[in-house]
Amino acid sequence: MNTLGNKFNIFWIGLIFSLACSRTAPEPIEFSISQGVLNNMDFTSLGIQTGQHLPEILYYTLTGEKFEIEANTTKLLISGSYTCDITRGNLQAIDWLYMKYKDEVDIYLVNTLEAHPHNSHSPYSMNEEPWLVKENIASAIAAEQPTTIEERIDLAEKWIKESGIQAPLILDGPKNGFWNLVGQAPNMAILVSTDGEVLLKQSWFEMEEMEEAIDIQLQQMKADK
Repeated sequence: MNTLGNKFNIFWIGLIFSLACSRTAPEPIEFSISQGVLNNMDFTSLGIQTGQHLPEILYYTLTGEKFEIEANTTKLLISGSYTCDITRGNLQAIDWLYMKYKDEVDIYLVNTLEAHPHNSHSPYSMNEEPWLVKENIASAIAAEQPTTIEERIDLAEKWIKESGIQAPLILDGPKNGFWNLVGQAPNMAILVSTDGEVLLKQSWFEMEEMEEAIDIQLQQMKADK
């Protein structure tokens, strides 16, 4: 009986250990200070530029699935975060562009590093103290910097619910590939052609200029048919 009991215990210990080993901890989200801070908040020269091609970047959906943006389509990608007061001020314009062009252009709001987390320093400041902007304080906007994709998803869902965002929202990956490769700015935007060329890059999203660029691209595509 003792031998059987010992074998039984060893079996369950081994099973529990194997299950524990098979569960890998969530990959932490990396954090860094934007190089734009060293350029006096000038993000123009950072990341890919107009005329270059958008590299492959890992994104996630709100269900936690890895996501690749479809090739051979015109794409508009705009960065933002829940605590970015600039992005919040532009949400109506972003949604307007989405509703106008959604049948012709793939438009995504890309959730990146939080601009003004209340518990840690901002990626846009060398000061280690939290950078709490007055617009967030007035609107009771407060959030911690997500450390995992799961936390980023939770905050994104809260953002969508509170702001009624209409444009599709996807998440930058744990290594912040979009943020790092495109320009490390809080509310930047890029318009990408069907062959992956960056047609327009904005260090700060501006609706009128982007609308004009989209119209020119769509007119060119129709003329090429």
